[in-house]
Amino acid sequence: MKQQRGQSMTEFLVVMPAMLLLIFGAIQFFLVYQVKSTLNYAAFEAARAGSLHNASRQAVDNGFARGLAPVFARFAVTREEAGGNAYRALAEKVIDARDLALKEIEDGHVKIELLNPTPQMFQAFDNNTIPNDHLRYRQNINSIDLRKANLLKIRITYCMKLIVPLVSNIINAAVGSECSGDEPRMPIVSTALIRMQSPAIQCTTEPCFDN
Repeated sequence: MKQQRGQSMTEFLVVMPAMLLLIFGAIQFFLVYQVKSTLNYAAFEAARAGSLHNASRQAVDNGFARGLAPVFARFAVTREEAGGNAYRALAEKVIDARDLALKEIEDGHVKIELLNPTPQMFQAFDNNTIPNDHLRYRQNINSIDLRKANLLKIRITYCMKLIVPLVSNIINAAVGSECSGDEPRMPIVSTALIRMQSPAIQCTTEPCFDN
């Protein structure tokens, strides 16, 4: 019996690192799943905003920021923060969250690519503007399918910040090669497709899409 003393402690010390990695890894991937779900919605909001505003990059950025705001928002409003007006305090938090999402774009942690319309589609039309009205009666130009050209398709790559200890650096080393900066980050990709509701105009002034 004396030789078996401390055996449980030794086994626990051997198993504990693996258990911690599994627990922290599960927490981190739950957060990744949550951000991925929000990113899918943000990509849709970005495409929708672009479809309404001539495929403008600024409109796409604003739509993306609105959609991704829940990732940065803390919706619990304390009585002290509300100061008698909980709705105003909540609105301020949503605005702050949207600004944080826009800052992620400015810092280079978000890549937004325009997959459709292509540059060739823009060049086929006058003033690099793809018409959006009376598509049924318009003829295709230079073998460009006008209806296909009126589909706005974007791909968004968001480098999510990893915050869980231990596993963050491991995940960053494995999949974070596309992400810049000193913080551990993981690239998450989402694509959205929507029909244009306004004429698409090719971007000629910065910022433009990251093609």
